[in-house]
Amino acid sequence: MKLVAAHARTRMGRFHLLASGELPTVDEALRRAAFNSALLELITIDGALPLDGIDDAASWLEPEASPPTEPREFLALLALAKRVAVIRRRMSAVPDELAILRTVADELPDTAGLVALVSPLLGRDGRIPDDASPELERLRRASGRRRQDLLQMLAGVRRAHGDAVTDAPPTLRRDRYCLPVRSGARSEIPGLLLDTSSSGATAFVEPFEVVELNNALAETTAKERHELQRILRLIGDAFADAAEDLADAVEVLARVDAAQAAVLFGKTAGGRIVFPESGVDLRLENARHPLLDDRLRDLRIEVLGDPERRREQRPVVPLDFALPSDVRTLVISGPNAGGKTVVLKTLGLMVLMCYHGVPLPVEAGTSIPRIDALWCHVGDEQDVTADLSTFSGAMAATARLLDDAGERTLVLYDELGAGTDPLEGAALGCALLEALTRRQSLTVATTHLASIAMVATSADGFENAAMEYDEAEERPTYQLAVGRPGRSRALEIAYRMGIAGDVLARAEELLGGEHLELDRWLRRLEVLEQELIEERSMLVRRESEIESLRVDAEIELARLAKERSQVPVELDGERDRLRRRAKQQLDRATAKLEKATKDLKPMGRRSIQKLRDEALDLGERPQRVVVAKAEGPEIGARVRLVGLGGEGEIQSVRGSQVSVVIGNKRVWVPVTDIEVVRRPKSSPGKRIVHIEVTEEAPQELILLGMDSERAREDVERALDQAFAAGKRTIRIVHGHGTGTLRRMVADVCREHPAVKSFKHPPGNRGGTGATEVEIEESG
Repeated sequence: MKLVAAHARTRMGRFHLLASGELPTVDEALRRAAFNSALLELITIDGALPLDGIDDAASWLEPEASPPTEPREFLALLALAKRVAVIRRRMSAVPDELAILRTVADELPDTAGLVALVSPLLGRDGRIPDDASPELERLRRASGRRRQDLLQMLAGVRRAHGDAVTDAPPTLRRDRYCLPVRSGARSEIPGLLLDTSSSGATAFVEPFEVVELNNALAETTAKERHELQRILRLIGDAFADAAEDLADAVEVLARVDAAQAAVLFGKTAGGRIVFPESGVDLRLENARHPLLDDRLRDLRIEVLGDPERRREQRPVVPLDFALPSDVRTLVISGPNAGGKTVVLKTLGLMVLMCYHGVPLPVEAGTSIPRIDALWCHVGDEQDVTADLSTFSGAMAATARLLDDAGERTLVLYDELGAGTDPLEGAALGCALLEALTRRQSLTVATTHLASIAMVATSADGFENAAMEYDEAEERPTYQLAVGRPGRSRALEIAYRMGIAGDVLARAEELLGGEHLELDRWLRRLEVLEQELIEERSMLVRRESEIESLRVDAEIELARLAKERSQVPVELDGERDRLRRRAKQQLDRATAKLEKATKDLKPMGRRSIQKLRDEALDLGERPQRVVVAKAEGPEIGARVRLVGLGGEGEIQSVRGSQVSVVIGNKRVWVPVTDIEVVRRPKSSPGKRIVHIEVTEEAPQELILLGMDSERAREDVERALDQAFAAGKRTIRIVHGHGTGTLRRMVADVCREHPAVKSFKHPPGNRGGTGATEVEIEESG
């Protein structure tokens, strides 16, 4: 408990922890666990309770202590009263789920009135403040004024007799202000001699001028002193009336301090509060002995000293322990230094900590049964003064155990059957375990005697356990395996310690065949158990992998189902989006047509096709092109040019335009102006493309007398035919007229991709009434 007590804030709190040796009752253990659980939650939320300084006040509350008389002595009592009021108020305000903490508020006295009475009468510096009472305030003001007047008058006398006084300032002698005067000049200052220095060189003279002022100051000071005594009596009487309540409060706060220390220790150790439970197994999950736990190493060095610094540091193996429900007696066997005694000590300590409400350094799943008594036999019972040997002492303690053991007794017995003849010790040990089992006591015993372990193998209510051993490393693992006995490995350990081989060989001869056969069977059992453990671990891993795959599959199915349910919604949304976009495109195309009609600007076939393409473009990629047949244009397909009257092969496709190779010429045409004659062959090879011209391209186009729209279509068709036929020039006659046809021809030539240049010829060839167009070379 020293490690727990190190977290206490008060001397009495530490005393409560260190003096708690007996096992509390089940009801008390449950109350402590519930209280400490609530206190842990409160501390986690609001911080630790302010318990420092209580020891300073406790000494004044002892029955034989004299009451305090000075203001500074009352400060400790006032601080205690304030802490009591704060903790009482804090415990009263806890939420309903922490209602058990309100019992502390019920036990603590109400010191709010005492604090309200005394706090104005005591300053933090241990003095009584001026405003402690109106009379004290008046007297101190009067004293201040008179002292100031007196000092001013002394200063005047000092100036008038500068040669007679010393360099020292005015001072107090016999509670009266006076001047230090050189002894030889004392007669120069008329007054009363109050004192002289030890050397006789200085005389302390009270001039007659200040005698009355000193008298008045002394009178005021006396009244002030009387008022201070009255206030101190008032404070003393208040604390005397509350002395018994404050003493009780110190006792309550000491218990609270002990509980808080347990909780703070648990936070340091990473522990958890465990409630004693009825009808459960004794089980520890990853239990760490506080004297071995790495988390508490610094605390152990601080509290217990530094021997641990010199000890070899080894990683501590947490203890997993489970007593099966149908087992009342567990026999642990195994090699020396294998950890058997540590198992017993850890079990006993965890039970004691549980029943005292101290958080256990364990993991979830730990359970402690409800017991009425804990009996431990660990260590040497030898008592030289009582003339008891080790074995005699053990038997004396065992006799007391048999007198008291019952169904709710936990027995921890180390080295059962040791200290005497092995045969007799084994017989006594077996008989003791059978007696405890009949009494339904929970018993955990360690032994090196194989005969006791063999009895535990077959007896009802018994079970064996072994401290495991690493065969490869030849060292104990400090892990407990329930279900089989352990080997003592005495000969192996003796061999490693350097015992001669002939001695070990003779020892094997003396052991006999049966013992060696048993040892071989135990070794084989250990190997089989290890193989089973490895197989079980592999199965657990596979089951975990299968479960992980199953979970992943369920997640994927859920995702697909969610996506499937969202598809109709997404399709509806996409349909609405496309419908809105089509309407916008149509509105823009309609607006352009209306504007062209309004402006009387005719639109040619290519402009109308471009406007149509824009209206049909819904922004989707890849874009599906509607052609004369259901199939779309494919590179390598042989097509017929509807407007140009020839056939060629598609070289590339770009949106709604396709590039068609005709002979050694290449022309870009809309997909709406082609008809697929033959699909491309499956095995590509060198293609030979022929062109068949059904209509000869004109060398000259006459537009005279035509309207603008029809003339535009003829110009565009003539340019396409000229480009497809490979002509280099074409002459377009449009006349002078109003200039409408001339401007239309110029617009078409600027936009047409096959036009390289265009211009009006000289006047002898038509001038501005005609336009000569140079065509790009196709191919």
